[in-house]
Amino acid sequence: MAADPLERLRQTLLEMHHSGRLSDIEPALYEGARAYVEKLKADYYGLPNPLESQSGSLLIEEIGSITETVQEIFAIRTRRILDLAFQQIEGQYFDRGEARKMLPAERAMYGQIIDAVEGCRETLIRGEEGSFQGGGAAAVDAIEEPDIPPAAGAGRPAPAAPRQPASPYALVHIRSDVESFMGVDGRVYVLTQGDIVTLPENNADVLCEHDIALNIRLNK
Repeated sequence: MAADPLERLRQTLLEMHHSGRLSDIEPALYEGARAYVEKLKADYYGLPNPLESQSGSLLIEEIGSITETVQEIFAIRTRRILDLAFQQIEGQYFDRGEARKMLPAERAMYGQIIDAVEGCRETLIRGEEGSFQGGGAAAVDAIEEPDIPPAAGAGRPAPAAPRQPASPYALVHIRSDVESFMGVDGRVYVLTQGDIVTLPENNADVLCEHDIALNIRLNK
């Protein structure tokens, strides 16, 4: 993403709020945001003492802002795609020009929504379970321009991401307030005095070394 990616994301979100419609967005918006967050995480882990530095707190704040903004962009676009899907299912007028602004993954979702609603209607209203042949792909074709091929994999669910092995965790008692920080598991922790929480062992060890936390060693 270009310089000041958070500002660009916020500008995109503002335009979407004002228009109330699907708008053209950069195809690499989500990918660029993910890459930038990973860079910020690397910067955070590269600090000598991220828990105790102002730079660490600022990086955590920026990571949170970018993540929240991207989530809101996704939510607004998804709600609008749901509206378009129901308009097409009910035979109402819908703007094909607006529908063509879906990203490939959004078009796949659009087709799956139509398949699910039509299939449910066939079963519940017409009592014809299993008779529906799936019109989601045809619905996607209906919004395509003739010279634009359908998105690869449209109508098929995306493969699940492989699960990452869990990091060892430790149960600790927080003895004093601590600045928010990002654990080695990628989660942001906001802790206050008196909390009893499970933390990645590496982070728990650092807090215990600074007398901020007490490791609760159960059954030992």
